[in-house]
Amino acid sequence: MENDLNNWDGFLGSNWLSVDDVKSETDPFVCIKMELDTENVRPMLVLEKENVEYKISLNVTNANFVKDQGVKSPKDLIGKKVFFRKTLAFSPSAKKYQH
Repeated sequence: MENDLNNWDGFLGSNWLSVDDVKSETDPFVCIKMELDTENVRPMLVLEKENVEYKISLNVTNANFVKDQGVKSPKDLIGKKVFFRKTLAFSPSAKKYQH
């Protein structure tokens, strides 16, 4: 969806992918477009699931993982199914692992 000044679409909130958007490890998202996250100078995937678009910017670790899977360039992800795995991270303030 392109931003224009005829409506508020694209200006209110965001559709950045969050952990709550991933229901299971077998829950596919389809990469429909690649953009450049100009703020962080990273490749950004525009994903779609159930007619909703989500964005995720690839950090160096994730970009290397994708490249190591045989993807020749960021644009080669367009049309591919993408799956996410929830991981545990240690929270020092809570003193426990959490999603």
